[in-house]
Amino acid sequence: MSVVPEVRPVMGPGLAGHGVPHDDRHSRALAALRAAEQGSTRPVQQASRPPAPVPEPDGGITPARPVHPALAALLPGGGLPSGGVLTVQGSTSLLLGLLATTSRDGAWVAFVGAPAVGMLAAADAGISLERTAVVPDPGPDSPAVLAALLDGMDVVVVGPQAALLPADRRRLAARTRQRGAVLVATGHWPGAHVVLDARGGAWAGADAGAGWLRRRTLSVLRTGRGSAARPVEIDVEVPVCGEVPPTPVPTGPVAPRERRLRVA
Repeated sequence: MSVVPEVRPVMGPGLAGHGVPHDDRHSRALAALRAAEQGSTRPVQQASRPPAPVPEPDGGITPARPVHPALAALLPGGGLPSGGVLTVQGSTSLLLGLLATTSRDGAWVAFVGAPAVGMLAAADAGISLERTAVVPDPGPDSPAVLAALLDGMDVVVVGPQAALLPADRRRLAARTRQRGAVLVATGHWPGAHVVLDARGGAWAGADAGAGWLRRRTLSVLRTGRGSAARPVEIDVEVPVCGEVPPTPVPTGPVAPRERRLRVA
């Protein structure tokens, strides 16, 4: 007996982006969610995707979706690999930071099998929840759910609760390429175009246990294929979004006041 996964759309009308009319994008995303709820792998016909990108001469994938300038150095070409697979390990803040700009630009994002990724943290990072869908536990229908969402979503995040066989991963990678989507895995994915492994870092802003966390620095090891084949370790500052007032420059004695710790 097949278990139908629970799909939680956290979305509504949003802005169009990347040359796709808003009505088409909205219809395509909703159709993908309906197909995922049914555990169906049938292609969504309500709206067509842009053609798949042309591979670069070195075997890489043409970057098509923007990221924050502070994180662009992590990705060959400075953008998310449209039609490719990206692996982000070791840091949820890095994962969300990489998706925030393209989400605000109009992309539709789905989180599948990643219940540890909270939507409050996603919103704080800058992800537009009105164009976000969540499938916390797809169960045995993981391949069907992911295939359906790749038909309608621009970025699909695959978490540890999505049970996949090696053959499933190969088929999903091929579907990602055909649809021109971006597939982001939070764990090992053989053949990923870019692998980002956060090896260590620090938060800044919580002085003596009180204050706002204002900066997140990470040391990230990048490996992969094509132009990312040569391992390189890059230090980056992950954007910490949210309406946090800038730190004032002290000009004299100030009265003590209660402060709170905020983790983004």
